[in-house]
Amino acid sequence: MRPPGHPISITEFESDVCVGLTKPGQKELYSKYFYDDLGTALFEAITLLPEYGLTRADLRLLQQHAQELPGRSGHPSVIVELGSGSGDKAREILPYFVVEQRITYCPIDLSGAALSRCQRDLDDIRNLEIVPIEDSYIRGLTSASKLRKAGTSMLVLFLGSSIGNFEPHVAQSFLRALRENLKTGDVFLLSTDLVKPVERMLAAYDDPLGLTAAFNLNLLARINRVLGSSFDLSNFQH
Repeated sequence: MRPPGHPISITEFESDVCVGLTKPGQKELYSKYFYDDLGTALFEAITLLPEYGLTRADLRLLQQHAQELPGRSGHPSVIVELGSGSGDKAREILPYFVVEQRITYCPIDLSGAALSRCQRDLDDIRNLEIVPIEDSYIRGLTSASKLRKAGTSMLVLFLGSSIGNFEPHVAQSFLRALRENLKTGDVFLLSTDLVKPVERMLAAYDDPLGLTAAFNLNLLARINRVLGSSFDLSNFQH
């Protein structure tokens, strides 16, 4: 059964690719298009690399402080995770929220495969209703916000320093749009990475195994697969 939401259409994908690749000067493609099923699997492999410590740091912080969250977030009835992937980080948080009441957890992701795994892996948590939403961040959040019970709050998670994928002006627009979906009493939990030495960044994002290169080049392969383009991946280098 396909999760609810409005997955990216081929028409929208084609339009964004055409606009991004015909721009004068620097070309660009939205980072959300990295995450088809293959791209999501490659990214999850990247997070396991010893050079890529971001995910492990996120998990350490959640393990240390997750029990504090219910009291500091107004005991929400709905918890939304933007870019949930397989829900590994949510597993550190959710058990502390379902002790006193039933919670609706809405993982939002563009990968149907990741959402299916998320629902399967978290299904053992009692008092938890999982409503996966296959959609972009803001549209998915708009759908999820309608599931809250009257008079209750909502907790929105945006973890993994994913906001670093945005140019500053895009990040500002994104946060404004997110704020429009929140009400008084709602809580937004954002995790971001600290500034790192260049050498450490290069090791993390140009790993010796070439997983990050494969992840990036998969976007061109996706354009070939979905839109019938003819990019020769051997002509591109990460």
